[in-house]
Formats: sequence, C-alpha cells, structure tokens
Amino acid sequence: MTEAEKRQLDAFRMQEQHPSARYVDLPNEVQSYISAVQIELYDLKQSGAASRAMLATALGAAVLYASYYGIGATESHWPYLAGLALLIAPWFFYRSEWRRNADEFLPRDPSAPTSTDELIKREWELDFISERDDDKSVSG
Repeated sequence: MTEAEKRQLDAFRMQEQHPSARYVDLPNEVQSYISAVQIELYDLKQSGAASRAMLATALGAAVLYASYYGIGATESHWPYLAGLALLIAPWFFYRSEWRRNADEFLPRDPSAPTSTDELIKREWELDFISERDDDKSVSG
C-alpha cells in the first residue's frame, strides 16, 4: 500500500462519519446473519480450545498411568511430574484462551479493533483500495 493510499484511508478515519455502513444501519437480516456467523466462529474457537485442553489432560493421565502401572516403570519422579503438569497446565492455558476469545467476540470497548463496526470499516477500506488498484491496472 502506498503512502498516498494510507493517507487517504486515514482521511476516511478522521471524518466524523466514515463512508462505510455501520452495523446498526444494516438490514435486520444482515445483522442476524453476521451475528450467526460470529457465534459460530466463537463456538468453533471455544470448542477447539477445550478439545486441546482435554487432549493434553488425557495425555497427562496416560503418562501418569504408564508411570505408575509399569509401562516403562521407573524410579524417577520426572514422569510423574510431567504427567501431572500435562494434567493441570492445559486448563490454565484454556482459561486465558477462553478469555481472549470472549473479549474478541464481545469487546468491552466499542472502538476495539475486533468490534463489528471496526471490521466493517476495515473491509470497506480494503475493498476501496482493491477497486482503486483494479481501476489503475485497467486504465494503465
């Protein structure tokens, strides 16, 4: 992106009313569709995070079982500590990932870069630049 294009996009951002549509100005059907897609994405991210935590916990339980009941039985405490870490640690990571996903889905700050209005502005700006580039390539 050239400096002139960046300045033009900055000028759009400095206007009181951005040329793109706002979420509340969209038809109800479009708002419903956007909400459904956002909820589907949120659920997908949350289930992925939970699945990873459960898989790591199951691996930790398997390591503890194998260490205690004899598959590669050892007198060392390291396999037990590793199994315990795999049993507990994923849930701390899951908690932080859950919070990050929740904040992305429903940001506390309405001007956050992940808010729906901000994403609509970004998409409008990308479309504006790409159409402008297409016009240049056709005429040039």
